Amino acid sequence: MNVTPTFGISGLTSISMSAAAADPDGDAVAYQWTYGGATASGSSVTDTLTGDGSVSIQLTVSDGKGGSTTDSRTITLGNMSGRWTFIFTDKCSPYFPPVMPILTLTQTGRVITGDLASPGNWCNVPAGQAGKLDPAAPMQIDDRGNVTNGRLKIGSYVDTFLTGQMDTTGRRITGAAKFNGFSDAQFEMKKQ
Repeated sequence: MNVTPTFGISGLTSISMSAAAADPDGDAVAYQWTYGGATASGSSVTDTLTGDGSVSIQLTVSDGKGGSTTDSRTITLGNMSGRWTFIFTDKCSPYFPPVMPILTLTQTGRVITGDLASPGNWCNVPAGQAGKLDPAAPMQIDDRGNVTNGRLKIGSYVDTFLTGQMDTTGRRITGAAKFNGFSDAQFEMKKQ
């Protein structure tokens, strides 16, 4: 049984599943796959799975005469939907203390929308100031976990543009931000 890749983005990454089996008596065998609430048959299947975190892929091979065997693999799916902490990791300026605003995000296909709440002063914005991902320039994620075009609007005057990469845990994104004359400030997002 082979499953590739072992990390993908929910609803976007095509996962290839294949297996080879033989019956000792020479009987024909049937392959039945079960994964993420879906089923498929055949010795090889390619599908786009949905989920968040570990997803089990199970294969049962049977000979039609009562003989069967089962095997399974686990893959990891990243999903932008949920709550994320956000921090500038390089403390690019003394004006930007390492507070951890909370982003509440929703992933629909490649598009990510959401809101920000900051418990402390952040980017010269007073504590409690809200923000959101700009629907006119929505953040996007591709099937390899590349995050682009993220325009985070904070208050009425701070726009932060985010570009990053989700790691294979599906729970961490690192990248660079541009805002108010600063470019390439390093940031990290962690899923709660």
